[in-house]
Amino acid sequence: MQLTEKLENLNQYQRWVLVLGSAFPAMVVSYIALQHSGDVMVGLLLFYIPIVLSAICLGWIETAILTSLVLLTAVINLLVAGESPWVLAIFITSLSVNVYLWKNWAKTGELSRFQLQKESEELQLNLTDSRIDHEKILLSYGSNQVKIQRYTALNELARSLAMTFKNQEVVVLMIETISKTFMVPGGVYTLLLFDSSVSKSLHAVRYSVDTDMDVRLNRERLNPTDPFNAWVIAQKKPLVINDLANDFRFQEISEDNQVKSLVAAPLMGGHELLGLIRMESSMANSFRQEDARLLSNFCDLGTVALEHVALYYQTIELATTDGLTGLYVQRHYKDRLRDEIFRALEHKLPLSVMMIDVDHFKRYNDTYGHLVGDKVLKLVAQVLRDSVRTVDLVSRYGGEEFSVLLLKTPLDGAVTVAERIRQKVEEQEVVAAGEKTHVTVSIGIAELTPQFRDAETFIDQADHALYQAKADGRNLVRVSPKPEAKHG
Repeated sequence: MQLTEKLENLNQYQRWVLVLGSAFPAMVVSYIALQHSGDVMVGLLLFYIPIVLSAICLGWIETAILTSLVLLTAVINLLVAGESPWVLAIFITSLSVNVYLWKNWAKTGELSRFQLQKESEELQLNLTDSRIDHEKILLSYGSNQVKIQRYTALNELARSLAMTFKNQEVVVLMIETISKTFMVPGGVYTLLLFDSSVSKSLHAVRYSVDTDMDVRLNRERLNPTDPFNAWVIAQKKPLVINDLANDFRFQEISEDNQVKSLVAAPLMGGHELLGLIRMESSMANSFRQEDARLLSNFCDLGTVALEHVALYYQTIELATTDGLTGLYVQRHYKDRLRDEIFRALEHKLPLSVMMIDVDHFKRYNDTYGHLVGDKVLKLVAQVLRDSVRTVDLVSRYGGEEFSVLLLKTPLDGAVTVAERIRQKVEEQEVVAAGEKTHVTVSIGIAELTPQFRDAETFIDQADHALYQAKADGRNLVRVSPKPEAKHG
């Protein structure tokens, strides 16, 4: 088996050398025997070796030619040597039989080699298919890893957004996560958060690898004439541009435009457009269709987070403000009042409080109805808001009673503000039952002194002054006398 393998590994030149080299001794022996009247048969039998090697190494045609030459030489040698005819016949017969057997063996070997070659080619094809399948598996694995990473980022973003209660934090967190998730070469990521109309924005964030996070009102990108934003706003569905130069929807855009490929998706709260997110690149074919699907998932998360923030602030507002007037409710007002009293006493700052009551409100309400009464309360609340600073606190204390806390305001300044409020309310006209009516308010004022250590006492002093204003005829401003300091 090893000899056969070695012979098969020889090249064509080496095989010819081997066959002719083995034939040479037989020729020499035959020639010597013939010259010296020796046994020519011994030399002729040696020709079996090159014939066998030829059948193994060279093939049937070469072996047939070599055999013919050996037969011709043998006949000549035997005739010259004077051998008997039967010796010649035996030699020729035996040689013919051997040639026939070697021919069959050669055919069998060729068939085996053919089958072996065929099996080798099939094995090579199988190996190639296996290699291709392996590469596909690697590509699929890499693609799945990317998908896992992206959806892991989506999951982590959902957890982070659940603990976020400010619109700006939602916007920045989303754009940071999106930029790290997609990582498009030269990519620019923009998130626009609209208010009730396209021309008004709460937040606009633009981020790229060569710029810092930029949180601002980006008027240029909020412009409805921007064709990409306008398309998303009008269609309210994702936009994918693989190559801007070949996109028939935006043929009017100048070729100098730096945006060559883009993906954008809207943030939809029901049927209302809350904003949009867009990813753009200066290179064509930077995005795929699955990028648009994933970006839409990010937008869905963003929409839920924004609605969550809105609901949070709505809940806070319902807990701290009055539904009719929009002013602080009494409980929240008192909490703030306690803090301001502590701060004013700690830093020796002036602080004044007003208690305000609508005169004869019950009678007015019974005469014209509760709807007109509510209108009066909202009107008074608006006058209070317009008459004080934004830092001052205004509260609907209960029913038709209001309270105002004037920060860093001494008593004389509080009196000036109170008189302005009283006059403005008196000047207001309220149409009720087809006639113009007026209402007035009575106001009591107290200034903080070290004797007031709690909110209740402070408010009671202003309340006493309010009762005095009512007792003196209403539509008046009265000041609570400062309590005398206690001496030990």
